[in-house]
Amino acid sequence: MTIKVMAHGRYILNFKGVPPLPADDMKLIRSKTHLVDASRKSLLVEGSDETVMNELARKLPQWTVSKESCYTVPTTRPRVQKTPKS
Repeated sequence: MTIKVMAHGRYILNFKGVPPLPADDMKLIRSKTHLVDASRKSLLVEGSDETVMNELARKLPQWTVSKESCYTVPTTRPRVQKTPKS
């Protein structure tokens, strides 16, 4: 399996507390990153630098920060192992 890491500097932030997401945390995240997508307890953000993301991880103890990873989907199409003899 091939693992591709995005070069865009995209990160996933997961909130460990009880929703809704804290407004102060959201202000800080939006001031340091670009918000791409949000769900009930997770955010997808683009960060300019890994040090900025490490700083956010230190300042926001109720959040986990991880770099986005993309995986290629394996093909399920059957393949011929050997060509038939004619």
